[in-house]
Amino acid sequence: MHEDTPPSSPDMSNQVDDEDMIYIGDVEEVVDAYNAGDVEENDVMEEDPSEDGDAICVFSGHKRGSVFCGSLSKNGKLATTGGEEDKAYIWDTSSGEIILDCIGHKDSIIFSAFNHDESYLATGDMSGMIQVWKLVDKTKIWDYNMGDATWMMWHTAANVLLAGSVDGEIYMWKIPDGDCKVFQGYGCRAETGAIFPDGKRIAVGYEDGVIRVLDLKTSTVLSSISSAVGHSSSITTIDCHWDNNLVLSAAVDGKAIISTSNTGKIVSILQNLNHGEYNNVNIDQEGNNEGNCYNNWVETAAFCKDPAFQIAATGTINGEIFIWDISKQVLRQKIEQENGISKLLWKGNTSILFSAGLDGILRCFDGKSGQCLRSFIGHTADILDLYISENGEKALTTSDDSTARIFDISSLP
Repeated sequence: MHEDTPPSSPDMSNQVDDEDMIYIGDVEEVVDAYNAGDVEENDVMEEDPSEDGDAICVFSGHKRGSVFCGSLSKNGKLATTGGEEDKAYIWDTSSGEIILDCIGHKDSIIFSAFNHDESYLATGDMSGMIQVWKLVDKTKIWDYNMGDATWMMWHTAANVLLAGSVDGEIYMWKIPDGDCKVFQGYGCRAETGAIFPDGKRIAVGYEDGVIRVLDLKTSTVLSSISSAVGHSSSITTIDCHWDNNLVLSAAVDGKAIISTSNTGKIVSILQNLNHGEYNNVNIDQEGNNEGNCYNNWVETAAFCKDPAFQIAATGTINGEIFIWDISKQVLRQKIEQENGISKLLWKGNTSILFSAGLDGILRCFDGKSGQCLRSFIGHTADILDLYISENGEKALTTSDDSTARIFDISSLP
């Protein structure tokens, strides 16, 4: 479900000049939606310690189907999740009490997240219906139907929403005005995107393996990597380095590549799971690289944000985690899990790595040694999304088991 859970970008509100920012809106008062007086008592989740596992809170408000996506407020007190039942919620991470029921969608929710100052919540479904809710009074203040969507994200420092479409266009809206800008499509799906820390550009990966870096203000393509030299299949994940130049990408072709955003030059093919040292699948005699010939690829990848620790992690659907030395472009660690990996996240600017498993287990590793520091159990099906609060105290997971769970990670380094 890589298209449902695009990589998170850091909050860069203190690092972007107002003159360089697109669509900077007036900052709304940061609201405290955590208001017990607005909560209905019948929304309180049942507490059954036998079913909680290691979670400090289990949210069972999604009555059926998978819970595809979720995110947390900066202090970790509020969560928002969306799922297959065409609904998204805001809820209290201590009690599981529902704060806001986001109705009005008619397809599975693939995006539900707070904006940079937590004044708005945006929810989006696969059909392309997007709704924005103002948290101070819990009212819907904007909606738009863009057609079938693949991913959505908030800008990291402005009230701007971006989304990729099945047709390949990239949409960008100013909120709450709704002013819209559309970036040209190229005839294939825009699979995933990541905003650079400078807030001025976005890297987008497409179904044909092409990666393009777009200027958000001018709508121009600054650089691109064609499928002839880079990836030859659908891009699964993209992350942008804090230096605002390097791009880490992976695709269904089994490759993980580091490239430069300024020139589009490939710096290193870190791995090719279908050729070479980590090869475990044979390409057919005609050399076909489409369809079902690949049975392992990197589903998730992330740069470590610690400037003193120049590494990146890649995680595969077969359950391998690779820790890479970026400066030397060599493998530091290889970690074997019992099952596939849906998402990897570094904890803040530390070298602590979290892995969301398709076996329902959340694992925590020391990125320097590769040692597993702790495993968090409780889910009974695949973990589909993972989010860590900005204060580093809580982790949110969503799952095919129709629940979302909160884990206390404050004691981890």
